[in-house]
Amino acid sequence: MSAPRVIRARGLVEGTVSGPALVAQEPVSFLGDVAITTGEIVGELPSVKGRRLGGTVLVFPGSMGSAGAWRFLYQLYKHNTHPIALVARVLPDPSVVQGAILAKIPVVCEADEDVLKTIENGDVVTVDGKAGTITVRGRN
Repeated sequence: MSAPRVIRARGLVEGTVSGPALVAQEPVSFLGDVAITTGEIVGELPSVKGRRLGGTVLVFPGSMGSAGAWRFLYQLYKHNTHPIALVARVLPDPSVVQGAILAKIPVVCEADEDVLKTIENGDVVTVDGKAGTITVRGRN
């Protein structure tokens, strides 16, 4: 495993979790791109289609969606198929942030580095939403 690297970001939702990164190169809509009961990416997102969100740190450009996106993120949580943290390149939709608050999913965004280029699938990532940090440890 490589030496840990800490990336500064803007913390939006408090909490600290660690898990494997799932890196989507496309914006994600929790309404339509994700199957709620399984957490599988079913939308046309070539970089992650067929992968499951459950237990991952979702690293993505940002969210797309409607004012109801919070319900879908919260339902993922209720089905235990949710990402354990969200790392967005840009500020996510307010509805996604609301869902993350309800589901207690830490969220950071606007990092000092381009997270889509510096974090790879499978890297062990710790997100601290209060401190606004992303610690990348590389793969196990």
